[in-house]
Amino acid sequence: MKKFIIGIVLMIVCMSFMQEDNFYVIYIKGNALNAVSSRGLRLGDPLKPTDKVVLQDANSKVVLIHAKRGRLEITPKSAGKDLTVKDQVAAVQSEYKIISRPINYEGYNPRTYFHSPETNQRVLLVMGVPLRIIPFYKLDGQNFFYITWQEKGQEIVRKIPASDRGIYFNASVFGSGNTLAPGQKVKFCYQHFEYGMLKNDVLAEFVPVIAPLSEINQQIYLIRKYSGQKEPRVINALITAHLNDNYGKVGSEYLHSIR
Repeated sequence: MKKFIIGIVLMIVCMSFMQEDNFYVIYIKGNALNAVSSRGLRLGDPLKPTDKVVLQDANSKVVLIHAKRGRLEITPKSAGKDLTVKDQVAAVQSEYKIISRPINYEGYNPRTYFHSPETNQRVLLVMGVPLRIIPFYKLDGQNFFYITWQEKGQEIVRKIPASDRGIYFNASVFGSGNTLAPGQKVKFCYQHFEYGMLKNDVLAEFVPVIAPLSEINQQIYLIRKYSGQKEPRVINALITAHLNDNYGKVGSEYLHSIR
């Protein structure tokens, strides 16, 4: 009897060591289904290595975090019909540089911040979160930033709200029935008075990627919780790379204000 009990204990211990860690969903583009549970995937869902993910359209993508393997993704290219999750995932290769806080940081220079060839000109704008701009640019009733883009042959112009905390991208900028096509560029402009004359400068062109604060914060939380990392710099690098990959450029100070 004693040998039998010892054998059972050893079996349980061995099984616990053999058990693989779950993968956790941190981003979903399009629609995806867990074929084992017949349930649509949601942010934060755990996926067992033996589960199977079905992407339901050609543009779908699922990004996962794993305590030992880091960030991984399932794309139409890797999502074989009869493959399990552990065989569907592919490592995410990112070489983005973290845009660190400059010495004597006073804000971002819009000419460089909204110029991002490394992310195909995509820049992440979180709704309602202030983006601090260097004080070189005066902001008041007559001096302000605005964006402009073409829609159905017409030029759309939107003033960007500002406070002492920075400029804000919100519903007044990207709402009111005008929608940007995916990947559409906008011009980032500055109206100002110089020597008594009104001037308008185009500072940059970029692709805005707009996201609600709740969505970004949820993904940041999931990366922190399930990455298996404890070092703040490593976690910050993971978060930055994830946002650069799936949304657009984000500076470290802007990321700090998001969190």
